[in-house]
Amino acid sequence: MIVLYMKKIVFTAVLLAISISLVARQKPANQQQPVTQEQLLQNLYVAQASGNDSAFYKAQHTLMEYLKQRQDWSTYYRTWMNRVIYEVNHKRFHRAYIEIHHLTDDVKARHQEQFLYMANMGLGFFYNGRNQPEMGEKYFWRALKGIDAKKDPIALFNAYLSLAQSLSFKQPLKAMACLDSLPQQMLKNPMYESGVLGYRCIIANKMNDRKLFYRYFSKYDSIRQHHPEHFNAANLEQVMVCYHLMQKDYQQALAWCDSVEVPQMATELRINVYEQMGNWQQAFHASQLKDSLMLIDERESIEQHLADLTRDIDNFQAEQEKAEIRRTQLLIVLLMALAIIGLLVGILIYRHVKNRRLKDQFLQLQESRRRIEAGQAIRRAFVSTIQDKLKSPVSVLMGYARVFNNPNFLLKPEERPKRYKDILAAAQSVESLMDPVLDSYARGAVGITDEEKQICINALRAPLLTLINTAELIIDSNGQIPHDEYMQLRAGVCRDAYHVATSTHQLILFSLYDDDVPTPKSDKIGLNELARSILNSYDLHPSSIDKNRTVITEFKTTVPDDVMVNTSPLLQELLNCLLDNADKYATGGKVLMSCYADSYGTYAISVSNEGPVIPAEDAERIFDPFVHLSADEQSLGIGLSLARRLAASMGYSLALDTEYTQGARFVVTGI
Repeated sequence: MIVLYMKKIVFTAVLLAISISLVARQKPANQQQPVTQEQLLQNLYVAQASGNDSAFYKAQHTLMEYLKQRQDWSTYYRTWMNRVIYEVNHKRFHRAYIEIHHLTDDVKARHQEQFLYMANMGLGFFYNGRNQPEMGEKYFWRALKGIDAKKDPIALFNAYLSLAQSLSFKQPLKAMACLDSLPQQMLKNPMYESGVLGYRCIIANKMNDRKLFYRYFSKYDSIRQHHPEHFNAANLEQVMVCYHLMQKDYQQALAWCDSVEVPQMATELRINVYEQMGNWQQAFHASQLKDSLMLIDERESIEQHLADLTRDIDNFQAEQEKAEIRRTQLLIVLLMALAIIGLLVGILIYRHVKNRRLKDQFLQLQESRRRIEAGQAIRRAFVSTIQDKLKSPVSVLMGYARVFNNPNFLLKPEERPKRYKDILAAAQSVESLMDPVLDSYARGAVGITDEEKQICINALRAPLLTLINTAELIIDSNGQIPHDEYMQLRAGVCRDAYHVATSTHQLILFSLYDDDVPTPKSDKIGLNELARSILNSYDLHPSSIDKNRTVITEFKTTVPDDVMVNTSPLLQELLNCLLDNADKYATGGKVLMSCYADSYGTYAISVSNEGPVIPAEDAERIFDPFVHLSADEQSLGIGLSLARRLAASMGYSLALDTEYTQGARFVVTGI
């Protein structure tokens, strides 16, 4: 009796949990109210029950647009599932399969993977509709694994009810067990309970368990008699035929068969009655009628399938024509692109020549410095030129590092090439000027050894090349990288961009202020205002963010807000170096900046963290360039050395507070 149960149960399984409870909540008809979600669901239910394709498609489209606007994805995908059920019930399996495919793509595109179980539900209905209950059972089991029972009892109810349907054909005991697994809170509603009890009666009849049948039928008939307004009559005819067969009242059973509106279902029921009566001749005639009706259904299904295929072929041909037009357009665009590429190549050659000239100029300036003491001023001028050229790419890299460090900031796939081209251009600019920067430092007043220069190259070159390669990979992917993989790549870009920008900026400053030339302090500003501004503008280092730690920034002061100090903009660079160091080595807690009066009649600013304590014997060594207390560190190792150099240029002192034992605290005095 596969066809007997298939159409009716598939039609009601999902609608039972979506529409019935909403109908009970309808507002009185005499109140003029805007169209509500409940009314739209009721319209869909009525249209689906009527079998009118035009009315159903219109009602479904209207409801889905309403739900999309409100981002009610749970009801949105259930409504879409009704479309699948509708096509299966009308044996339009090609359309049903296409809808399942589109539903799956939509779930993935919106990143609503918690609703992927609906695709498995759809495939279960698809195979049940094609009389393949074993395949239907397979996909309903898959659907159950993807459902959160606590958050979505309606989905759990539907899945178990549909699984019971698939199992009932060959495994009625397992089917009954599935019904036992239905959420009990939903069965407190007479509408739900009567629908499930009716199905239990049908399975008990199939098991030929009279005692079990009468137990369920008594509850089912009680709801029918005492709560007719909440009674679910979806399977009433089948249940009553089963009841009269149990009573051996064959005439009443046949009478109930006559009340079934679906010819094929009515014929199935009559065959069962005639077989139990022993009227094999009538059973044979009914079987012939059944076969005839099935052939008609199959023929209509095939005709509809062929019509759908024909329409798909026509659509494909139309797309081919559009593709031909697009190819012509692409050819024109390609020719224009070649012209632009030629122009860009010319610009790149010009820039290359220009960079070579800058490098030659730099070497000449270095040679002059070795001969004449005044050459130091020329070298600083050259480094300043490079600094100006690096401001834009370094700012670009730092800006993207800050933006990408926010996990809530998302780029659309079509936006990615433009953004990562900006990053790539900035990184290539830094790369093109890296050698001049290192050479300028090597020829400074202090100078560096070849080994120290190699440390600089290793600390900058590796993350810079990784940044360039990752940016090029994302650009070439044209937005086709899976979301999770893209987010990992983006995190790498964020980390490397921050590292390259910070290291390049520090290296430039280190080279620029290595000659102990005093820096004028021409800015007058409130000390607290300055410190707060610097702390508020500081962003946590992307490479230091750890899911297992929480770091916050805090400001404290004992200095009145009206205290003004004369200082230089380099004070911000100094404090940024200290904040970067404190953030990098903090294991949790807070990074604290404090302002207070020191014992020399001036003011001091301290920056502290909560983390490893620096040994007293290393209190001065950490201010030497390229010193790493850990062999695993890959940074430049010039942050603290730069901070002390900047402090000295402004007439301040910088030291480690060795009495602080909760982490590391650095104090700038003499402000």
